[in-house]
Amino acid sequence: MDKIAMHGTGSQVETSQWPLPESGRRVVIPPALVTELAAHPLCRDCLPHGAGFYPSAAGHQMDRGAPRDHLLIYCLAGSGEAELEGRRQSVGAGDVLLFREGRPHRYRANPDDPWTIYWAHLGGDRVDDYFDAVLDGPDAFVAPVGRHPRLTEDLDALLATVTRFRGHHLIYAANLLKSLLSYMALMRRQREDRNDALDVARVQAWLRARLHQRVDLNTLVTATSDLSRYHFIRAYKRQTGQTPMQAFQHLKISRACYLLDITDLSVVDIAQQLGFDDPYYFSRMFKKVMGMAPRDYRREHLAGGQLPT
Repeated sequence: MDKIAMHGTGSQVETSQWPLPESGRRVVIPPALVTELAAHPLCRDCLPHGAGFYPSAAGHQMDRGAPRDHLLIYCLAGSGEAELEGRRQSVGAGDVLLFREGRPHRYRANPDDPWTIYWAHLGGDRVDDYFDAVLDGPDAFVAPVGRHPRLTEDLDALLATVTRFRGHHLIYAANLLKSLLSYMALMRRQREDRNDALDVARVQAWLRARLHQRVDLNTLVTATSDLSRYHFIRAYKRQTGQTPMQAFQHLKISRACYLLDITDLSVVDIAQQLGFDDPYYFSRMFKKVMGMAPRDYRREHLAGGQLPT
């Protein structure tokens, strides 16, 4: 097992002894250089310690009981399995494995369908934040990001850059690694949105057609999807950042602003048009969203004042 301590950084590169074929690559950055760059403002939040490419890695396996750095593995082809603190999960093409420092883990290629992988050991103050952007939570360690030429090209570039062992090359490598993780997070979320069973546009259209009504969540779920109430709320919030009822509230207030702008309707009449039996409750909700009462909104707008954004 190859080990190179990173003195002064509290980390350690620990690569497997998998026999490297002619087309494979394995690079470990010298410890002194990692120590120097760990204090650099452009590197200290996320810095590679080593990187590699293992094609058709039959027999590749690793078991780390107390890893002293973070690890990224991107599966380009084939399959394998990974385990984090006793929780096992299969890994296939397009999946990324993200292991955090200090957490025992193991992984291996499928003997019948060995994976082809890129990997990078890394450290830094913000690696956990980058991992959080890709994964579903602190206990997750596998994410389906898909196979993308951009990822392969950037991982090839990362390998070519870290091989140079020069400060300015490694500064670029550090920022390339951050870009890679950010791109993986973007691809993960876009993949979820494309595969999501919830049609948010349909939900929004249904809500807009009922701004004059009071709508309960169960009716909304039944009318616009086949999901359970729990999964409906979860999918809607993931795609919009709001709960369905928060969105409906904001649609109503947006409509109220329009009516205040173009009509002489009273606040009581507008509240009734938007399904509010209690105009005082409507005014409180309006102020919560817009930062001012409906009458103040109309007065400022008519006076040409600056409205809140």
